[in-house]
Amino acid sequence: MKPDKIYLFLASLIILTSISWITSCTHDAKIADLPVVCFDDVLQIFNTSCAIPGCHDGNGESSLTLNNYTDISTGVVAGNPGASRIYQTIIAKWGGNLMPPNQPLSLQNRTIIRLWIE
Repeated sequence: MKPDKIYLFLASLIILTSISWITSCTHDAKIADLPVVCFDDVLQIFNTSCAIPGCHDGNGESSLTLNNYTDISTGVVAGNPGASRIYQTIIAKWGGNLMPPNQPLSLQNRTIIRLWIE
């Protein structure tokens, strides 16, 4: 093979390999595919898991009330679940301060809350 044909062959091989590599790294989920999460969805989770008698209902041991938008939003940094105290508490896997105690939220409920914060 002549040197110019070798270079053409190698360049073609590199280009085809690059195209194959780039197109193989695609993701099926798109932002548009994610469900729209309204506060009512989030409030339902808090009302059934957190704002129960004796906990975060405004009458329990905790001073944090989680049964209305105003109080819930004080523990949330809009657009940033990682900086949101409420979200960090419900995903925590350390220490004895897991919330809710003895019955962590399901992955689906944690995801709903995360999507609402985002």
